[in-house]
Parts: sequence; structure tokens; C-alpha cells
Amino acid sequence: MCADANAGARAQAREQARQKNAAFEAERLKFYNKETAFARSENRAVIGLSRARSDAYAKAIAAQGKGRKQLENASRAYFRSKGTVNEGGRSRKFGRASYQGLLAAQSEVEGVLNNVLGRNLAYAETGAVRQFSQQRAQAREALGLPATYGAPVMMPPRNRLGGALQIASQVAGIASGFGGMGLSFGAKAAAPAASAIGSSSQFIGSAGASAFSGGGLGLMGGVSYSPLVNTAGLFG
Repeated sequence: MCADANAGARAQAREQARQKNAAFEAERLKFYNKETAFARSENRAVIGLSRARSDAYAKAIAAQGKGRKQLENASRAYFRSKGTVNEGGRSRKFGRASYQGLLAAQSEVEGVLNNVLGRNLAYAETGAVRQFSQQRAQAREALGLPATYGAPVMMPPRNRLGGALQIASQVAGIASGFGGMGLSFGAKAAAPAASAIGSSSQFIGSAGASAFSGGGLGLMGGVSYSPLVNTAGLFG
């Protein structure tokens, strides 16, 4: 099987993916802990809203009780000041002032109770809701955004063709190295033969020259030629 040229890159991608998964799990665990803290903050905010409403209502009921107590005291004072029954012979305005005092006390108590059970209770409700909203906003800000994995780590494909080409190039390099050494050995072996052939050719040439020289021809044919003989007519 051919080697994978992208084996190193694939191993590096796997390591990067493991590191990214570990970092994501750590961030996810942190956000989970923040979620539990956010849930507890929500519960505290709800409990605080309920307590604020109940406290405002309790104050309103207490104020209402005080007002009714004042109304009771005013009624007692009125009937105490009234004295005996008017049997005649008295002024027509007899007991009118005491009755007006009772009406004034009733009007004052009813006004206070209307403010306590109406406007003041609405103010308390609005303040409790605002405080609840502020606590929820702070808890949500502390929670932050959830962990995101981000872009995935891409795995490079296998490249067995590249591995085969690398092996082939290495083999070709090794073969070319051994081939150069063989050629050098052949040249060294052919050098002595070439020198022997050259010496033999020199020997034959010298023998031929001696055979075709003047002395040699004279021995062979018995005719001697002068070196100054004109040989132009012989080839005419």
C-alpha cells in the first residue's frame, strides 16, 4: 500500500479537533454553571417581587385599620357629646357641630384610605416591578452568551498518489546514482584496450612505412628510384 502524503496534515487536523472539542466542553461547562446561577437569581428576583407586593399590601391594610380606628373614635365622641335626647325647647342647631366633626373625620379617613389603597399601592407595585426587572437584567447580563463551537476543523483528504510519486522519485534518484557509477567503471575498463589498439596501429604503420621506403622496394623488386625522379608523367 502506498504511503499517504497528507498523513502529517491529517494527524495535525485530528489534534486541532481534539483541542477545539476540549475547549468547547470547558466553555459549555462554564455556561452551564452560569445557567444555574441565573436560575437562582431568577428565583430570588421572583421571591423579592412577591415580598415587595406583600409588604406594600400589608402596609395598606395597616393604614386602613388605623383609619377605621380613628373613625370609630370619632363616632364614639359624637354619640358621647350628643347627650340626652332632644325633648324640645332647645335650639334647632343642637348637636350640629358634633355631627359635622364626625363627618369631617369620616371624610379624612376615607381620603387617606383611598390614597393608601390606590395611589400609594400602585407606586409600591411599580417600584417592585422595576426592581424585579433590574435584577433580571443584571442576572441575564452576568449569564452572557452560550458557548459556540465555531467553524469545524477540516480533515485533509488522503493523497496516496502523491506518496507513490515521492517513492518513485526516491527510487529514480537511487537508480541514477548507481547508473553513473557503472558508466565510470566501463570507461576505466575500456582505456587499456584503446591504448593497446593504438600501439598496434603505430607498429603496423611503421612496418608499412619501412616496407614502402626506398630500401624496402629495392629489396623487393631490385629497382632503385632517385628521390628527384619526376613522376608527373607516370600518372598522366
